[in-house]
Amino acid sequence: MAKLMIDSVLLSAMIRDVAPLVSYETSWDLQLTTLHSRLLTKEMGYEEILLGRLHHIGIQDWDGMMPDILEHMIEYLIEENTLAAYLPGRGEIVVIRENVDDSNMDGLRLILAHELVHRGQHMAHGSLFSHVDNLLRQAFVEMKSDTTNITKMRLIFEQIQPIMTLLESHATYIQVFLKQTYFPDARVETHFNIAALLMRLVGMPKIAQYTDAIPQVAAAATSGNIESLYAGFGD
Repeated sequence: MAKLMIDSVLLSAMIRDVAPLVSYETSWDLQLTTLHSRLLTKEMGYEEILLGRLHHIGIQDWDGMMPDILEHMIEYLIEENTLAAYLPGRGEIVVIRENVDDSNMDGLRLILAHELVHRGQHMAHGSLFSHVDNLLRQAFVEMKSDTTNITKMRLIFEQIQPIMTLLESHATYIQVFLKQTYFPDARVETHFNIAALLMRLVGMPKIAQYTDAIPQVAAAATSGNIESLYAGFGD
């Protein structure tokens, strides 16, 4: 099977191609004129997606606090499993080239649609993203001051989890809807390797974010009341 050849021109064109569908289905202005996009090599995934996000919100020495074995495992999981990400601090969608090149063109459209939903969430509900950033900073402060105080950190992450579940489940709902309605032949690259297995074993809370709230999102979308889900977090 031929690899999907992706460059920055194709990436920008695909974003412009699928963005109107995302905007129509969510009723959000994606503000494309200020949205950036970039291709990453796999080796840059950890630095750009995780460390870059943390650095933007003021967390500078995350990697220095992590035991080497844990840092290497997180780096491995991100670089082997992540297809794309929306980076709110930069207003940018990044795509890991090697992790999507077994997708087809419609599959790439769906990958980008998922990230464009996050762009719409950020533009429409920026205070929710700021709230998550503040919680992450609190967790980091707790971790830095007392690495043994697991209870406080767990309570903070328990506040983050339902927000991330809404964000990811809504994006997944739109992605699935677009596949069923517009791109039935889409093929999105999937991985079955050691990294994927590890992700299922140690990353279950993260994986669950993509699907756990889909029933609530579907019900709210059917009734035209999606915004009530976001309002439930005080946004």
